[in-house]
Amino acid sequence: MDRASKRLIIILIISLLLFTSCGSKEIIDTDWDQDASTAETVEEGLPEDQINHILQLVAGREQELLKSYLTAESIARYGDDQIIARQKEIDKKLRVSQVNLYGITLVEMLSDQNIEVYEMTMNFTTEYGPIERPLTVTFIRNRQLDRWEMEWTPATIFPGLTLSNDIVVEELAAPRGTIYDRTGRELAVDGLSQQVGAVTGVYDMSKHAEVAALLDMTTADVEKKMTQSWIKDNMFVPLQVRSSYTPEQTNHFGSYGLSVRTISARIYPYDKAFAHLIGYTAEVSFSGQDDPKHEFYRIGDKEGKRGLEAHYEEQLRSTRGVRVSLTGGGGEVLFERAAIPGQDFYLTVDAELQQKIYDVTKDDSSATTAVDPFSGDILALVSTPAFSPNAMAMGISNSEYQQLVDSPQKPMLNRFQLRYPPGSTFKIPTAIAAFNTGVLTEDTVKTIKGKKWQADSSWGGYQVSRLVENNEPQDGIKAIAISDNIFFAQLAVEMGSSAFYDQLLKLGLTEEVPSEYPFYTAKITNSGQAGSEVLMADTAYGQGELQITQVQLAAIYASLVNGGKILEPHILRGNEQKIWKENFTSPPVLDYLRRALRRTVETTHKNTAARPYAEFAGKSGTVQRGWDKDLDKQVIDTWFIGFDNVNTSLILVTQMQDMQRREDKATAFTRWGELMDSIYADGPYQVP
Repeated sequence: MDRASKRLIIILIISLLLFTSCGSKEIIDTDWDQDASTAETVEEGLPEDQINHILQLVAGREQELLKSYLTAESIARYGDDQIIARQKEIDKKLRVSQVNLYGITLVEMLSDQNIEVYEMTMNFTTEYGPIERPLTVTFIRNRQLDRWEMEWTPATIFPGLTLSNDIVVEELAAPRGTIYDRTGRELAVDGLSQQVGAVTGVYDMSKHAEVAALLDMTTADVEKKMTQSWIKDNMFVPLQVRSSYTPEQTNHFGSYGLSVRTISARIYPYDKAFAHLIGYTAEVSFSGQDDPKHEFYRIGDKEGKRGLEAHYEEQLRSTRGVRVSLTGGGGEVLFERAAIPGQDFYLTVDAELQQKIYDVTKDDSSATTAVDPFSGDILALVSTPAFSPNAMAMGISNSEYQQLVDSPQKPMLNRFQLRYPPGSTFKIPTAIAAFNTGVLTEDTVKTIKGKKWQADSSWGGYQVSRLVENNEPQDGIKAIAISDNIFFAQLAVEMGSSAFYDQLLKLGLTEEVPSEYPFYTAKITNSGQAGSEVLMADTAYGQGELQITQVQLAAIYASLVNGGKILEPHILRGNEQKIWKENFTSPPVLDYLRRALRRTVETTHKNTAARPYAEFAGKSGTVQRGWDKDLDKQVIDTWFIGFDNVNTSLILVTQMQDMQRREDKATAFTRWGELMDSIYADGPYQVP
């Protein structure tokens, strides 16, 4: 049998070898160092050494060098267009970063001293993931040069490739995970938006100002977009993305040479109401070529930038799929990996409650938190003023973004996540500590004279001040109702700094809040230890160095109505009623404090928080926090936290900041009453 006949037989049965065992044996170790040079010439030696070197060139995609070791027939038939150019084209199409060959075995029944046939697995590392295909390669002995040469075919680039077909790569997409509220309302979901752009050659470059006014953009931004270096004639130049455009706008698009396209986008149905909690997605940013994010993202992909979109990015993002097929015939699918949708999240929040809170507070510098006292579910987290996640996700200009950053109202600041001095709202935790140490009982009565007080001369010139001078005997309930700072400072002194500090530790202060959302950790003192007598006296009425988040304060207040349990404040469904702290005080103390909070609303806040339709109970706080350099005034915050003493379905805490900048007389006390008016518009609130 001559060589031509034998090669024909080999070609006819190679396909069978891809699926059956043919008495092969593994003879070559292919654990190559991909960084090692493959430019060395093939030295005299064993046949497998020569073949091993040639296969290294195949795996290293060293096509120029590989040509030196191909049969003359291969070079004549295929040439550089196939051997070099096509290989680069296919690698670019598949986004190949590395190729490995392993499991290389000699097929003995097809081999002799002049022909050796090898089976192996060709592994491609691509941006889509690993792709593997079986490959068969034939080597011919060149007797004149006394060396092995490879018969090259397009299959050497990618197994299954021929002269007459091509590889088609289809990216398979899957949606990003959807974020829902507790009832299944969509808070963040993949959807469609409209992109308006200018068609060059039709667009009138003298109309930048008119187009800017039509799209609510700046003239400079329109001009910048329309003068980009890549723009050529008859191109669509994107100008803006919005969820929709009004008929008044679209009616003018034609006259300006504008057109609209429908594109995929991340949609936030409640927009600003959930801005800080949900966040938004935007184009992924890389820190450099070595950024590990390159494993999951390509330029133009979207990632979570703030809020839960960023916090749960790894779970929310989808995994891109790919289908690699051959043209011609039946369009054989060579490789397919299904796209995997991102994980959906169901939150504990009530979207309608969140929206009502936002509508009342949207013009304030404020934060508001609502918690279910019996489950620990966070029902609402609102920070105002807010930005538009829809605008951010669709792409705003640099100037628009800078305006948000520079705004004195700080719409980008997430206020509910941060910790602040709580003011007199903290007198309830202080009262719990005082009851536990025995310095406060239901029979305790104090008669305090004057508006200022100090324990002794060791305090120097420092004195505790109270807003209301009440020289009559008062018990703890009255002290809470009128918010007497001196009464509570005296309790701290009587407890002693260390005992007071230890009692606060039992309430979870200084511990990380056990929640899926990353709230700041409360602190009692800067040192992390009990402070001086003066410092702890100030701490007793919510000042000093004390700072706490709204959600932790709400969890403590919730213990007054749920039987004495501080529950873990959760934002994800399925984690209800996990106890954080318990047995830190007795039922009579809880009852006493509820009566005190009810008295506070009935008397001190009868014109602000009290309402005829409910028996509200709560506590206010006024805080001096820093110095406003622009106004040369003390920064003032007000707080109010409370609940319905009968229908105790939620604890609601709101904080209004920068009172020194307000010209009206609104406070957190008045705003809390207005919030309840909205929430109770259709009757007492029920957790859905």
